[in-house]
Amino acid sequence: MKKLFFLMSTLLLSLLVACGNDDSNDTSNNVNEQNDVEENSNNQEESKEQENNVEEDAKGQGVSDTGFDNGKYVYEIKEIEQITDKFGDVQILAVELAFTNNTDKPKSPWMSMGLFAEQETDVTVETLTGANGRFPDDYKPDLVKMGDADIKPGATVDAVIGFEIQFPGKPVRLYNFSVNDEKLFERIVETKE
Repeated sequence: MKKLFFLMSTLLLSLLVACGNDDSNDTSNNVNEQNDVEENSNNQEESKEQENNVEEDAKGQGVSDTGFDNGKYVYEIKEIEQITDKFGDVQILAVELAFTNNTDKPKSPWMSMGLFAEQETDVTVETLTGANGRFPDDYKPDLVKMGDADIKPGATVDAVIGFEIQFPGKPVRLYNFSVNDEKLFERIVETKE
């Protein structure tokens, strides 16, 4: 009888310990789940904060509309105008700028590929092609020539580069090219039909 009582007590004690461990596992799991929820909440807040910073940049805080320095080249926009090309059938956005080459190799303002232009349609965003070869012969010939000339390291020149306007009457967005999407420059230019 003592053996049976001892066996039953041991069994009952084992069950209580096992149930207690399940409760502590549940508690531990609940704590872990709560920590995961808090961590996800913190990550979401950080993500929202980063989105807000990007939105602030897009609103113009920290983003210039007059020029930029990407570490290799410096672009200072002096004048932007819309002209008709030398063949009379295409509109060009002519961008006059001061260009500084801070690399150790000669590079032209056009081939430095730092400044891009795009236009939107109702469903697409179109990158504008270059129009340096389409300038009228009498349009700022010295500046047009400098747009395609290789500029020595450390030198600064005034130049003109051009973009072919695909949709006259729609705005053109000028922006800096960046591999890591660092927004340094953005300018919206209205065009005429």
